[in-house]
Amino acid sequence: MLSLLKHELLSRWRAMLGWGVGLALFGAMYISIYPQVSEQMAQISDLAIYEAMGIEMTTFEGYIASVVLSYVALLLGIYAIVTSTKTLAGEEDAGTLELVMAQPLSRWQIVAMKTAGIAVAMFAALVVAAIGDAIVLQAIRSTTSVNVTPLELGLAVIGAWPITMAFVTFGIFLGAFLPSRRIAAIVATVVFVASFFAEGISGMTESLKPIKPFSLFAYFDSTATTFTEGVAVSDVAVLLIVALVFFVLALIGFQRRDVTVGAWPWQRMRTKRMYDVTR
Repeated sequence: MLSLLKHELLSRWRAMLGWGVGLALFGAMYISIYPQVSEQMAQISDLAIYEAMGIEMTTFEGYIASVVLSYVALLLGIYAIVTSTKTLAGEEDAGTLELVMAQPLSRWQIVAMKTAGIAVAMFAALVVAAIGDAIVLQAIRSTTSVNVTPLELGLAVIGAWPITMAFVTFGIFLGAFLPSRRIAAIVATVVFVASFFAEGISGMTESLKPIKPFSLFAYFDSTATTFTEGVAVSDVAVLLIVALVFFVLALIGFQRRDVTVGAWPWQRMRTKRMYDVTR
């Protein structure tokens, strides 16, 4: 079982490093230009659409939270969908999953080790991004007055891990439950995009507020309060519970899946009933 985890980590180290460096460069770019654009950001911060979406640009911490933190979760969420639906479903489509299942491992061990491999890769990418952003922040602190320490920024970046894991286990579940990776990726993308925009537009009018709790992004704090008050434990708990629920569903779905047979769940049930009748 540990050999499978080792294989997963070794096969992902390039993506792990690439996404970490990419996120670090993305954050570093916006952090480094703040001294030049701070006045312009303050002028547009009172726009109604920004206020409705909870975007605050008048302070450095508000700017970094609204720009860097929110897009770290968004960009890494995209990678979460790509890599999670490629796991199991993508390997099945490519014909390599059978080789994994030929090893003396139970199905739950395969799902668990592949999920653990992605979880470690996601966390490592965020750590790389956090270190890069913290270094750039430390560099501009000598010339710009900011109320955020490099440690606070780094911890806030790493705080995107729970929401990415919620999308990771959701993607793995879809890959184990739906007939192909293509369909799983489409469904995961639709849910991801809908969740992102639902959190944003829910603050525009009173009538849209009831949809906010159904968005996973509602439980990821991309406002200045994440620096002043820290990450909300209740929000982290919600995201980790969601991740755990979809992980369990993935275990169940993969346990009942006929590998190499791209069938919808109701087709599998019908096939199973026909098999039981003929026995």
